[in-house]
Amino acid sequence: MTERRRLERHIVSSSLEVFDLDTGDHLGRVVDLHEEGLMLLSNRPVDLNRAFALQINLPMTLNGVKEFLLDAESLWNRVSINGEQFWTGMHFTNLPEEARQCIAKMVASR
Repeated sequence: MTERRRLERHIVSSSLEVFDLDTGDHLGRVVDLHEEGLMLLSNRPVDLNRAFALQINLPMTLNGVKEFLLDAESLWNRVSINGEQFWTGMHFTNLPEEARQCIAKMVASR
């Protein structure tokens, strides 16, 4: 796979749970992120090339919020090393200011 990433990934040390707002399904948790996207670890494969409205729950209050909303598209996925989970790369397609500020603060704290 050709590396096309322009921004450095920032590993997330706390659990950021991700939910599909359209279905209410728990998609997985954020493994790393930057200001343009994230990598998700999930127990089942995520549909590729699909637009998602996401809610990301924070384990703490950050900038006065416990969760933030954004839109993303799933670009790639692969099976994890143990063969029981899945990695999915997602690119943000709409990042509201509140979400951008939370991500910037998490990235800066690393």
